[in-house]
Amino acid sequence: MIDCDDAADFSGNTGVALGRPFAAYPLLAARASGMITRHYVVTESPPVKGAALQYDAAIIDPPKSSAGLLSRPEQLLRHGEAHVAEELKSDKESLELLVLLSAHAPAVTRDLIEAGIEALQNRPELDSAVSVSPYNRWNPFFARKETPEGLLAPYVSQAQASHADAWFPDWGVCILRPRCLADAKGDRPAPWMGEKVLPLKQWGGGPIDYLWQVPSLEYWLKKNGFTDLAGTMELQPKPQLAPKTDRR
Repeated sequence: MIDCDDAADFSGNTGVALGRPFAAYPLLAARASGMITRHYVVTESPPVKGAALQYDAAIIDPPKSSAGLLSRPEQLLRHGEAHVAEELKSDKESLELLVLLSAHAPAVTRDLIEAGIEALQNRPELDSAVSVSPYNRWNPFFARKETPEGLLAPYVSQAQASHADAWFPDWGVCILRPRCLADAKGDRPAPWMGEKVLPLKQWGGGPIDYLWQVPSLEYWLKKNGFTDLAGTMELQPKPQLAPKTDRR
């Protein structure tokens, strides 16, 4: 799980929904799947570190960088993958698949993760499987941009326009093969997805950047079986043995 920590209204990724930090939900889904053997979080945010330790995920300190908004996720992903690959190498193992989650995209389920892993195991031609949500009202065909004269013009030309359903990668989960990071042949801003990408269709996903998005996220969480823990005490995991030295 990477933590870009770039949300407008949640500095340090302090966002909470139904009494849990945003970062808890992707970790819960990953743990529930039972198909992921190692769990890591690339972050320097104390709330995200707390969630990582609660769900027994190793913490990787992010690189110090001035990477821009679009390149920051790729930088964190590559940094984390290099750390994981080195750790596996020391244990005489290798990386089969990498499940990428995001600390500020809580709308992800165990079923979605498992569907993506099983698809890549059964279909070697696939580069990745990515969660997507339909946003037809935000189809690029309807988008506009401001011209130098201060007027609106179509964002894409009529020749490029399409009335097909608009599926947006929602940052919930991306299951990818290590070769995708090495080749980086996919489209920007997410070249690690590769060229042959399977859509994992859901609804209501997407990164949470603003306070006004939280009620819709909580609606999604309740529809997917989560209860509201605000004002209650959630059962904590049993104490674990002393963490490895790579934990913070």
